[in-house]
Amino acid sequence: MGVIERATLRILLFDGRWERKPTRKSIERTLRVFKQIVELEFPTPEEDVLFEIEVVVDADLDWGDHENVSDRITERLLRRFEPEYESMIEVEVEVNDAC
Repeated sequence: MGVIERATLRILLFDGRWERKPTRKSIERTLRVFKQIVELEFPTPEEDVLFEIEVVVDADLDWGDHENVSDRITERLLRRFEPEYESMIEVEVEVNDAC
């Protein structure tokens, strides 16, 4: 496993049925448990997207590869909001060069 020093995550939460409907505040609280998050922004979402979230992660800990980061974030959002379909949550990870 490699150490990711910095990554940008683009998270999309799509329109649909949610057991607990996400809000900006609840998303922020849910993601803030990851101490490695240094930036959290909410750009204007595209059509059919409930929320778009851009997150910059500064990982001092060994998160493994970028797929592991995506899986951990996705799992946390699935457990918190319980969408009708898992595909209503997408997480894309772009690993940035270390500074």
